[in-house]
Amino acid sequence: MKYILLRALFFSSILFLLSYCTPTDQADSSPILAEIGNKTLTVEEAMANIPKIAMEQDTIRALENYRSQWLNTQIMIREAERFQLDENPEIKKRLDRLKNQLLEDALKEHILAQSEDEVQVSREEAQNYFQANRDKFVLDERYVRFRHITTNTRTEADNAKRDLMRGNAWKTVVNNYSINPDLQLRESTQFWPVSMAVTDIPMLSRYLDIIGISEISPIHFYRGNYHFVQLREVRNEGDHPDFNWLIPQIQEWLKLEKSRRITNAYVRNLYLQVESNNEIDKISIDEIESQLTDYFSNLDRN
Repeated sequence: MKYILLRALFFSSILFLLSYCTPTDQADSSPILAEIGNKTLTVEEAMANIPKIAMEQDTIRALENYRSQWLNTQIMIREAERFQLDENPEIKKRLDRLKNQLLEDALKEHILAQSEDEVQVSREEAQNYFQANRDKFVLDERYVRFRHITTNTRTEADNAKRDLMRGNAWKTVVNNYSINPDLQLRESTQFWPVSMAVTDIPMLSRYLDIIGISEISPIHFYRGNYHFVQLREVRNEGDHPDFNWLIPQIQEWLKLEKSRRITNAYVRNLYLQVESNNEIDKISIDEIESQLTDYFSNLDRN
């Protein structure tokens, strides 16, 4: 137990220190997790590639899992190089295509980084877009907003249901009885397509199709816990969704559209500049047609 605690403290210290520095601030001097040949894996490099949620849940396990994955990858790369697969012409072509795609994406990111203010979308812009295109936003199925409580015991479920029926505050009931109050409180504020509502517990999903507004379903035992749902609001297929549901989505759409316009304009200007410098040499459409005819004729003869 002492060894485990020391390891946990060790990695916690590393995370704390690394949170105050980035690779651009200084050279990577973090502890080495593994070495193979002339390749080295450091804590900082691993952290840069591990999802944040995995690090938060279990730092040591996340680092150990990534180290295993990294070692397997390095071993496979060495074996591929031993067979000289990196010299294969088809592999080289694919690597060139990947390199070109990465460079193109990197340039777009650079362009957008220089125009960060122009890409932002305000709530007012999103609202104006919604009002101008309201007819395009129609629900394609029934949406529901509901409360879902999961408890450890039947008694807790009964008490939670009783408190709700007495008019006790939902937040209080969730905090008193739910095994995951923050999540279930947050989810109760959202509308869900009925096809996606508690699909992991089929019986609760069926209850939402049957019960009316404010009604509470029977308590259902599923995978070691007790559950029930209470229907709060319904939006039927064909209705217009509330603007507040759509704000993040509309803002993302408009941001993508602005990004496309900015990058397209930049590339167009680059093209015109290269063209004006007479750096482009291309044949006409008529020449393309003539050369293709000759090419396919030669193929048929051969």
